Amino acid sequence: MPPPRRARRTTAGPALRLRGRLRAAGHIRAALVTVVCCGATAGCGGSGSTNSFTAAPKDAAQRVCDAARGAADSSLHQAVSLKIANGDPANVECLLRAGGTRLDLIAQQSAQAWAQWDTEQVHQDQAYGPSADHQQAQIPLSFNAPDILVAWIPAQRMLFSTNGTQSKGGSYVTVTVSGRRHGRTEIQLARTVTLAALKVAPKGPNLAPPS
Repeated sequence: MPPPRRARRTTAGPALRLRGRLRAAGHIRAALVTVVCCGATAGCGGSGSTNSFTAAPKDAAQRVCDAARGAADSSLHQAVSLKIANGDPANVECLLRAGGTRLDLIAQQSAQAWAQWDTEQVHQDQAYGPSADHQQAQIPLSFNAPDILVAWIPAQRMLFSTNGTQSKGGSYVTVTVSGRRHGRTEIQLARTVTLAALKVAPKGPNLAPPS
């Protein structure tokens, strides 16, 4: 795994304006996805997304969680238990456990997946960077993969990622590690599980181009 880099700051303005609603409780995020999906599939006026959107399959939660568990199995070389804490295809949550290590994975289908990722990394940089209450362990480190944004917050032991872009919807995935600490090994574990989940997680609709 290449050495970590400080996550690159992207355009902050639009992301910070979205922060209030995107960093709210999970059910608010899910509600946003539902509204977007309605506009995409039913042709609601002013939805802001394209109409070439396919609803998530009913078994999406099982597929995402099975992929995450398979990746964890391979990384840890031991059996991993799985509990699906939320079976909503647009807001999947998987709880994985192996020995003293626990993973909490959330995969959200969203037209605003890129903005959610951008909001998180900009907030951390502004709240804990050199010009604020500087806490280096709160600054995201990037481990990007091709066409995927991935960053790790050491103090929170959380990895957040997306395969969305500023014009294309995608999935926004977070993996939080708890229990026994493994240093850089736990970062690799979280990254491996995240990439496996992103391969099968439902994507949100693309955003419509400005009129």
